Amino acid sequence: MRDHATYEERSGRLQRRWRRLVRGTRWLACNASGRPHNILVELRWRLGDEVMAIPIYEALCRAHPGCRVHVLCAYPELLDRNPFVHTVNPDEDQLLNIERGLDAYYLLRSGPRDRYRLEHYAHLARVPTPGVRPRLYYENWQTPLLDGVERPIAAVSRGASWPTKRWPVAHWREVCAGLAHAGYRVVELGRGDERIGAGVSLVDRTSVREAACILRAADLFVCCDSGLMHLALAAGTHTVALFGPTDPAILIRDEPRLTAVLSHADCRGCWNDLRTDTAPGMCPRHKVSCLEGVTPEEVLVAAREAAARGAVARTVPG
Repeated sequence: MRDHATYEERSGRLQRRWRRLVRGTRWLACNASGRPHNILVELRWRLGDEVMAIPIYEALCRAHPGCRVHVLCAYPELLDRNPFVHTVNPDEDQLLNIERGLDAYYLLRSGPRDRYRLEHYAHLARVPTPGVRPRLYYENWQTPLLDGVERPIAAVSRGASWPTKRWPVAHWREVCAGLAHAGYRVVELGRGDERIGAGVSLVDRTSVREAACILRAADLFVCCDSGLMHLALAAGTHTVALFGPTDPAILIRDEPRLTAVLSHADCRGCWNDLRTDTAPGMCPRHKVSCLEGVTPEEVLVAAREAAARGAVARTVPG
């Protein structure tokens, strides 16, 4: 998952130790003088992880009023118009200038299997765990990719990073047929995945921002535990997500827009159990998928309930 050396790994050991000492001294000087803090946050990880980190930038600004937050990330489109971020992916000259006045550096690129992710990020950034959910701050949510697509829209995506998180494509086709029968225009999203072959396919045709805009326009999103699941929730979309090897409570809490459909296996959520001693995405019982016991009918029932809650939410002012 790591395509880049971290900010600190670009330097030798002695230089890293010196920079940490300088930053610590500057931080204390900021506290004494009241000068705003200059903070660099690095993530550069997977889409879902970067979405989950979005509340940390607001938490930093609330903990350190007036601070300037600079971010190194893999998905800069997530931070477009974010009022709590000053600079996203500064170029070499900008980064050099930031380094000269840097007071703190936080590397968030990690995620313990047994700890709520946002709580972990907050611990690394030395701020209280935020009480807000990830959100996007786009001013313009329009996308020409939906021109001619009638409402209501049900977006779907079968993609997931691990085979054990995936659901049989035949089940996906049944769900899409059920959604179409209920009057939805099905729009498929994803990247590099086997197509479901139903409705309008936008697989491999969207940027992160375009996918977010499509999800924002959708009345419903059905998916596996994936980066697009987190993106949909940040875009404000009611989402039905299938969970097998992962426990949704480790990733997402207090999110009324999420309906989690859980595997029926007694070992579900095994990845977040520290007693599980396998590589990521590998089933300790050698199963291909954790989700084969989940039926299309279950998912369609969850989709109807989620769509009903979404319709009610859209009629409530504000």
